[in-house]
Amino acid sequence: TVSVLYWKLLTELQSLSSIMVFQHRYEGVKEDMEESAKQRRQLVGNNLFENLGEPIKNLLQEIEKEGKDVDDKTLELLSHITVKQLAKIFDMLGQGEDPETILAWLKRRARKNRAGKDEWKDERKKMIATGAERDPIAFYKALEAANAAKAEEYEQMEEDRQQLRLAKAKEREKRRAEKQKELEAAKKAVEDQGGWWKAAEHMPEKDKNAINNAFDKFATKESDFDNGDKDQDGEWWKRDPFRRDWERHKAKGKKWTAVIEGAPEKATDAELAVREEFYKGNDWWKADRYKRDWEATKDADWWKEEPYIKDWQQNKHDGARWKAADEESGLESEGHTYPAPPEEQKRREDWYKANGPRGVVKKWNAATEGDPEKCSVPEKDAREEFYRNGDWWKNDDARQAFKEQGLDADALNFAGQPQDTEWWKQEPYREDYFKNGDKGKKWAAATEGAGIDGTADKNPAPEVEKKRREDWYKNNWWKQPEYKDDWKKNGKNGKMWKAPSEDAAKAGTGKPVGEEEKRHREDWYKNGGDDEWWKKPQFVEDYFQKGPEGRHWGGKTEEDGNGGRAQENPAAPEEKQKREDWYRQNWWKQPKYTDDFHKNGALGAAWKAGNDGPNTDKEWWKQPPFIENWSTTMKPKTKPDDQEWWKQPEYIEDFNLKGPEGKKWTAADETHGIEGKGDKPASPEEQKKREDWYRDNWWKAPQYAFDWAKKGPSGKRWKAASKAAADDPKKGAKEPCSEEEEKARDAWYRPVGDMWRALGEEAGFAKKAAETPCTQSDALNRDEWYRNNWWKAPEYIEDWKKNGAEGKKWPAGNEAAGKAGEADKDPASDEEKQKRDDWYRNNADNEWWKEPQYIEDWGQNGQDGAKWNADNRPNADKSGGKEHPCTPEEKEERDEWYKKNWWKTPQAKDDWDKNGAAGPVCGRKLPTAVERQDPEATGDDWWKKPEFIEDWMKKGDAGKHWTAEDPVAAAAGQGHKKPATDPEKEAREQWYKDNWWKAPSCVDDWAKNGAAGKKWGAVDPEATKANEGDTKPASDDEKDKREDWYRKHGDADEWWKRPEFIEDYAKAGPAGKKWTAGNPTAGALGQGQECPASGPEKKKREDWYKDNWWKAPEYSEDWAKGPAGEGKWKKDATPEEEKARDAWFRENQGEPLSPEEQAERDDWFKKHPEETSDPQLDKREEWFKKQLSDDDKARRMDWLRDRAANDKCILEDELPEALAAINEGQKPTDKQVKAILDAVAKARKAEKDDFGPEAGKKKGAADDDDDGMGRDGDDEDGMGRDDDEEKPKVITQDEFLKAVAETNMYVPPDEDELEMQAEEERVNQEKDEMTRQEEEAAYLAMDAEEEIAKQPEEWQKKYVDPENPEWWKRPEFIESFQKDPEDAEADWRMDDESGKKRPISGEEAAEREQWYKDNWWKAPKFSQEWRRDDDNGDNWKKQSRPEEEDDGAVREDDETPEASPEEIKEREDWFRNAKNPERQFKDPEAKEDEWWKTPKFIEDFQEGGDDCMRDADEDEKKKREDWFKDNWWKAPKYSTEWRRDGEAGDNWKKAGRPDEDEDGMVRDDDETPEATPEEVKEREQWYKNAKNPERTFKEEEDDWWQTPENIEDFQDGGDACMRDADEDEKEKREQWYKDNWWKAPKHMENWTKAQKEPEAAPDTWMRAAAPVDDGMKRDEEDDDGMKRDDEDDDGMKRDDEEPFVGEKITPEQEAERVAWYKKAIEPFHGEKLKDDEPFKGEKLEEPFSGEKLKDEDPFTGEKLKDEDPFVGEKLKDEDPFTGEKLKDEDPFTGEKLKDED
Repeated sequence: TVSVLYWKLLTELQSLSSIMVFQHRYEGVKEDMEESAKQRRQLVGNNLFENLGEPIKNLLQEIEKEGKDVDDKTLELLSHITVKQLAKIFDMLGQGEDPETILAWLKRRARKNRAGKDEWKDERKKMIATGAERDPIAFYKALEAANAAKAEEYEQMEEDRQQLRLAKAKEREKRRAEKQKELEAAKKAVEDQGGWWKAAEHMPEKDKNAINNAFDKFATKESDFDNGDKDQDGEWWKRDPFRRDWERHKAKGKKWTAVIEGAPEKATDAELAVREEFYKGNDWWKADRYKRDWEATKDADWWKEEPYIKDWQQNKHDGARWKAADEESGLESEGHTYPAPPEEQKRREDWYKANGPRGVVKKWNAATEGDPEKCSVPEKDAREEFYRNGDWWKNDDARQAFKEQGLDADALNFAGQPQDTEWWKQEPYREDYFKNGDKGKKWAAATEGAGIDGTADKNPAPEVEKKRREDWYKNNWWKQPEYKDDWKKNGKNGKMWKAPSEDAAKAGTGKPVGEEEKRHREDWYKNGGDDEWWKKPQFVEDYFQKGPEGRHWGGKTEEDGNGGRAQENPAAPEEKQKREDWYRQNWWKQPKYTDDFHKNGALGAAWKAGNDGPNTDKEWWKQPPFIENWSTTMKPKTKPDDQEWWKQPEYIEDFNLKGPEGKKWTAADETHGIEGKGDKPASPEEQKKREDWYRDNWWKAPQYAFDWAKKGPSGKRWKAASKAAADDPKKGAKEPCSEEEEKARDAWYRPVGDMWRALGEEAGFAKKAAETPCTQSDALNRDEWYRNNWWKAPEYIEDWKKNGAEGKKWPAGNEAAGKAGEADKDPASDEEKQKRDDWYRNNADNEWWKEPQYIEDWGQNGQDGAKWNADNRPNADKSGGKEHPCTPEEKEERDEWYKKNWWKTPQAKDDWDKNGAAGPVCGRKLPTAVERQDPEATGDDWWKKPEFIEDWMKKGDAGKHWTAEDPVAAAAGQGHKKPATDPEKEAREQWYKDNWWKAPSCVDDWAKNGAAGKKWGAVDPEATKANEGDTKPASDDEKDKREDWYRKHGDADEWWKRPEFIEDYAKAGPAGKKWTAGNPTAGALGQGQECPASGPEKKKREDWYKDNWWKAPEYSEDWAKGPAGEGKWKKDATPEEEKARDAWFRENQGEPLSPEEQAERDDWFKKHPEETSDPQLDKREEWFKKQLSDDDKARRMDWLRDRAANDKCILEDELPEALAAINEGQKPTDKQVKAILDAVAKARKAEKDDFGPEAGKKKGAADDDDDGMGRDGDDEDGMGRDDDEEKPKVITQDEFLKAVAETNMYVPPDEDELEMQAEEERVNQEKDEMTRQEEEAAYLAMDAEEEIAKQPEEWQKKYVDPENPEWWKRPEFIESFQKDPEDAEADWRMDDESGKKRPISGEEAAEREQWYKDNWWKAPKFSQEWRRDDDNGDNWKKQSRPEEEDDGAVREDDETPEASPEEIKEREDWFRNAKNPERQFKDPEAKEDEWWKTPKFIEDFQEGGDDCMRDADEDEKKKREDWFKDNWWKAPKYSTEWRRDGEAGDNWKKAGRPDEDEDGMVRDDDETPEATPEEVKEREQWYKNAKNPERTFKEEEDDWWQTPENIEDFQDGGDACMRDADEDEKEKREQWYKDNWWKAPKHMENWTKAQKEPEAAPDTWMRAAAPVDDGMKRDEEDDDGMKRDDEDDDGMKRDDEEPFVGEKITPEQEAERVAWYKKAIEPFHGEKLKDDEPFKGEKLEEPFSGEKLKDEDPFTGEKLKDEDPFVGEKLKDEDPFTGEKLKDEDPFTGEKLKDED
């Protein structure tokens, strides 16, 4: 809004006469805008908040709305955020990031900035590239005039376009009418078939894009509705195809550079720069190179990345990042608060030691491009989602589908963009088209059913639809089998499949398609063609849940399948058989297996199973807590009490489908109703009562409920007034029920409950089903399962376990009888009881904690496990058993179950496959770890573990482990930071004193040395430490006790010492995949390559294996055979070793299994086969990766909801203008506007809300109505309530598009109109650029006005009049006099300007006083007034000095008259020359009387003045005229061009004066050729001399070559200094140059600088001999005559050079040089302007050309300030075109320029 108001104001500036008027008006507008902004703010009174950037304010207000507090500490931290980072907030908000996620990102960036690492903190505001190095005020006025002329041209172009629009109007209406007929016919045909016509789906993509682009532009630039918080990335060129075009082709791209989408013309350079900046700064991580980086590094754990390994390297156990439990905690440095388990930390440390110094370097997840810091975890997830599946689900079509289809939209059901999902794109229909063409009876059918039946001749699709299909077939010709076969056989060498067209493919000609199209086709060949609707996971699940009775999988068409009408309208028997065969092969495609894969990955057991049997009913929502939640929420609605059991949906369905023949609804009781045999019917009276009820409630049957579930408000069956209307597609839409009835039905269908209907398990346990629900169809299916499977609840399983066949609950015929324990009175049938018994035996153990990964946790860690003892699976997966434990009773139950079933793990199964039930793993009574677990060291006695005993032994009180308060702090070595209480430490120490011998060092001593060990057998810890066990032994009884303990604990603490791992080493050596693993689970799975141990760890294991080879299973089995064995276990053993081995085997064989236990395990393993085929597992894994996880769905769901509520809007009143914007400005009629409004209302009613009121409103939708679409002011038709004037009536972008499509309001442009649109957009872009330039120039002009108003510049104080060169006549001393004429110590009273206090005589003071009084107008404040006000100034033109107040201001009542015009003219000339001394530079070749050879008189000649011909006769005039024409290039405007543009300048290099227009501007069509190189060089030399006149100073008139510039030429290796010299003369000059080397300009500059800053520069001018870089050693010089090693980048001596090298000059020599320098830099004594010289204002040399600004004033050489309010190129300290170092001194006076200049 601010920008629009400002642009409008700037447009008005073209008619203003003064910049001061503009400034006044701008300030007023600015104040209004600021006031408006303040009113919008909600956070008031906090200065910290007010000083933050606008994006941060908006973000914090969003967070505050959510009830979160933002403290001052956070506000202060956020003040360190940079401008570039502020821009990132818009991007993150646009992508739907959570505010708290963005805030976390900002905090990290702010901390980094505050720490001094912010690369932007020193960035200064830069000048805009507008060429305003000239007078900014004059420049603005000239630019304003030029833009006004351009505006006239644009206005004429607009008139031309308007004429074309008028001429095309009738033609457009004709095209609209023709299209309307087609659409009406199509709509009728679809609705006759019972469908819902959706015009937008049939609209060409380019038309939809055009409408969206036009709406976006209108909403952004024209609408009065505030779209500031809406999605700001609506421009067409921000879409991914255009970004990719930029990424691949940069400036050569054809797509992203177009002025409008698809146009051949390019956008303006300024517009392209904006786009390119967007591509670079937004979504940089989408580039192909980052996707490749992701592919290479995606599987690496987060803690292996560079920031974390560095944290470990630098901080070890004090690090707060590397040891965090999860990545989010690691990013926030919260590892101390949320640490990983000790064993996990150990694993990471081992990896860090072996993989330094940088770990895994990932680039794709950087916070910003190239940043070592990482993005937030949600942002990382979003990027991975993009790399896997793209972001197609964010496009307009996907968002539109979400509004219409809710949770059934493709975006929430397909990971990658679905292909060929419409029925007519399937293989049978493609084949029909290509084989039969127009005569095909399948592809051209109106519906899928007609297509299956081949009755397109009777039920044809509308012509417009047939045309759409034909276009698709023609574009997808390469999907025919013959081309796919070509790809299969020949791969990349195939020619047919790569052909550009089918004709080319058949002819074998034509250039192959591009790489992108080839990749697209190959992807389809690999993955496409297998996408029949019934293969979707929900249909696979339906088959396995309900078998032949499934309502979905067996439907004839997809419509039937989705609508639950498979029983009502089934597929043909052979088709159903085909599907069943496929389902049996692909049972693992059910959602529960996808869930297992995404949750557990390689550790998952379910998805690797050999069949579906073992995992029946393993869906998470079938757990008891969810059943209970359903019972209290949904059950009362769908399952009435036992007296009205027949009101359940399936009984209504039975009545609807079979009528009186139904055997379920007619049953006398529920048990017989369930059986459905019809052998015990209800009484006629009861049946009549039910019939009456069914006729009123027919719509509660599943097939109508699924119509509601899939289609929502657009469904016609569920909303029909009668069942007959519902079943007849032609009547359904025409005979709807009442609105009240519709609402009642919707309320009944809508599922309720905060757990059971959640999308995923975690959301279910979190009771967030309202925010992330499953689909409505899933909810209906779950509800039916809960109603029919009541006997699977825990109480019935328990009854079966305890009582078997005698149970009184589980065998009951229905739930009511089961709860009452009346199975004996109301039993189920024998078949039903047998089914239940089988389930109880094989599938009842389906609690989550009975899955392998949790069994493994118990087996490895016992009571210390962090997973198996959690209250639910989501917490278990986060190792949250300690924070979220189950109840003590539940924990005890699980522990008992694990003791009996610990062998149900992958490693036990692997052992069983190899060795049978007697194998070394599965043949044990308990797992090795549990058998050997020391009960003393579990739970609260964790500190009794060996490693902590060792810590006490070695370090005593200084130990950092045993002294800690808990095991986590102990593992991290934080015993001093988090110590246990003193009493607790005393108790531990006492125990250690009794049990010190259990330390690993003692155990190791016993294992290696036996009785000879000097540690384990010592009497006390001190003797152990001193190795004095032999001289200070413990008692024999004590040693026996210790040895018993050592034998019992053996190798229990290290899993890799188990037999199966020894065997792996023995067989495979270093290539083993088990013993080399980093953890026991990976070892059991043979993942040693994927998850390896560290190098040192593997070396340790190998050493142990070499000594313990005999513990492998084959030797254990040999030992177990006793005398019958081969004795292999004894190999190479001494008698003592043989005895030790025998003892080990006896100790470690464990308690043998009973035959019953062996049989039980055999039976279980046989019933739980695993898929052993690697190709099959690979195939599954590849498929699972392409499916959406619940987390992915939840993320997409959240984004789509946010985006749906964040659509751009226009006000309803603006609709006519918006419609005109899409139709070449053609205004719609009132009738057309009403049609649009009606279509919008209709579309709103059809939007599907799968969340319901329980979900609440999403952020960004605070003012939304019930449908979340931001229409609070709506009435029942959605069009806005008249009684609510405060809330605007709006139309969203999606609504606009649909309504325009429905009403056929958009007429696509023809070629002429497309060309016109491109031209108009190009003009608009140019206008925007003009406005921007004018805005920036106006700012510069205002800034210049402010500068003028502040204080005089240096030239106004230091100027020396050529005719009054005395120092005391400089303006600064006039100013000093005027301040206080009586001051005796004033500078003007001194005898020189050195500052030494030597007052002059009274006579001389009187002389000066009088001069000051006569020249009062030369004081800086009067030249300041001239500079600021020009002719409008009053005071500088007064006859005498005006009367002033005490503060120096002129009195308001001063009446001093004005001076004469001649006097005013003289003063004006003086001011001009003082400002720009270059104008007075006299040509070095000019004679004494040739005063007219100066730039100001050349300018006067070129402008038609006569002052240049003063006192000249005709001959003299001719002479001067010839000289002026020859020296045209010396005019000020050309020297200015040279200084501004350098070599890039065009005009100063011309061979002759360029053609100019009446304003003195060079014409665009000027074709004057360029001068010769020699001439160009000569001019450059002249410009340099004019800029610095001291370069031409010479002591003798004849010795022209004795000037600083010629010395410089000599030192640079030039030949100009030797012009016209013979050999003797050359020798003479060369010697002179060597003797006078110090007169070169750079040494003069060095001397001048040294006078001002003695310490700042090396005193090269004081050297006795010339530096080697002054041409004295020519053979060592480079191209510029300077010795390269002593130079910096600009050819100047480096500042770090020593002050001088060698001998210093004598005082006499110093005095000589100083005198010469002073004389050389005296002001140039040019010709004084005569009294009659006419005033020539300083003209702007040329119009704005967008050239780069310099950082010096072109007239004075003074450094421009770098506080300019605009941001552009960084100010440089050298001329960007000439490369010359800019000086900080006045080039004429040598005076140091002040900082204020």
